[in-house]
Amino acid sequence: MLPALQPRNRASLQRGHRRTRALLWAALACALIAAGCGQPLEVPAAHAAEEPGRPSLVSLARLEPSSRVINVAAASSDVIRQILIAEGSDVVRDQILVLLDSYPLRAAELEAARLELERARLEPLEVEAQGARVRAVEAELDYAREEVESQEGLSRKGFSAGKEFRDAQLQVRRAEERLHEASALLERRSANVDLVLREAQNQVVQAESRIEQTMIKAPLDGRVLRLLIKEGERVDMNPVLILGATRNMVAVAEVHANEIRLVEIGQKATFTSPALPLPLKGTVESIGEMIFSNSVTGEDPTAPRGLRVVQVRVLLEENELAGRMTNLEGQLRIHLGTGESP
Repeated sequence: MLPALQPRNRASLQRGHRRTRALLWAALACALIAAGCGQPLEVPAAHAAEEPGRPSLVSLARLEPSSRVINVAAASSDVIRQILIAEGSDVVRDQILVLLDSYPLRAAELEAARLELERARLEPLEVEAQGARVRAVEAELDYAREEVESQEGLSRKGFSAGKEFRDAQLQVRRAEERLHEASALLERRSANVDLVLREAQNQVVQAESRIEQTMIKAPLDGRVLRLLIKEGERVDMNPVLILGATRNMVAVAEVHANEIRLVEIGQKATFTSPALPLPLKGTVESIGEMIFSNSVTGEDPTAPRGLRVVQVRVLLEENELAGRMTNLEGQLRIHLGTGESP
């Protein structure tokens, strides 16, 4: 048999049991009170530890051209006649990329308008020629009037019949009518010189505008990322090709809304991806003004979706390989503060 407990040990054990029960009841009461009020238990201020300073933050990001991805479309509904570039081609601003089927017709209209403009520019010469005709008629009129005076003098002296005098008067009348007609035509041509020229210039502008709608040009210096249509297919409102200025790439990071307060323009950042042999350094150039749901989830199918994030754009150093990997996903580490990254 076990030896019996001494009275002093028994009393100490009973006090320990009572203290333990009291603590358990007190903890249960606090939990019930907190649950009833719907408020979490607060940690006393004396035990709250301040979050230490963070050297950096990491978020998912994707690569895109500094110009963003541009979907180039046609100005009108037409059929693709000729594609003048290939995927991966470097292009310059205003370079013709695609010709539409109505291009030959519009080119002929433009040529006709330019010929009319050249003809309009000759209008001052027509005015000068008409002025010469007026002067010639004036000379004929002067001669006819002199003939009338001569026939009138001879008629008084009896050396001329009345018929010659009347014929001379008729010639004067005809010369006066021709002079009136030539002078009116000269006045009209002189007044129309500017109008004819302006009308011809306007026709050229309209023809140039119509032919512009049959050509798809590069809106900037960049690279053709993808062709979306083939020759012979009809284009409506859909893009024809995708273009981007890939010489300078940007990492578009999605920073959680709770951490965006830590990000500032000018901070250094580093983009990494298994597809790149080395990390790419960059600088934060802009911070978004709107919160939206995340779209970059990486390769993990169980990655959380619907996170509230803010878009941060980081301009990266030039890299030829990165320029050929638009939409590549990776990680972006933003080094908090404005100093150089470690």
